[in-house]
Amino acid sequence: MAGSHNDDETDDAYDAAFDQHRAALYDMLMDYADTHELSDSFMAVLASDIGLSLRMVAYAAETEKPSVGGLRLDLDRYARELGDSVRDAKKYAAEFIAEAKAAQEADEEEDDDEDEDGAAEGEPKAQPS
Repeated sequence: MAGSHNDDETDDAYDAAFDQHRAALYDMLMDYADTHELSDSFMAVLASDIGLSLRMVAYAAETEKPSVGGLRLDLDRYARELGDSVRDAKKYAAEFIAEAKAAQEADEEEDDDEDEDGAAEGEPKAQPS
């Protein structure tokens, strides 16, 4: 039983590290996309392509005797893992859309407030003449 407690701690540490690095990479990707005026859908394709390339490199680098057949099997595993991720995302589609709509409405309200004031948040408002 002591082993399962350590496994839980290891899983928790892995999950925490995963979440931390995912958030950092996401922020970097979004900053890059903003700088270069790239759409979210274009960034999704780029990130997917990079993920596939990294998976292939990882197989070649981390396998004692990499082979074409082994790479193909690993890519099949990767496709299943991605399929699992998509199925999980579908389970939370309603929550995601509700949050996205709420965020859009909040952005629109903020934009309306800026238009009424004539200044963005943090900027001085126009002085009456």
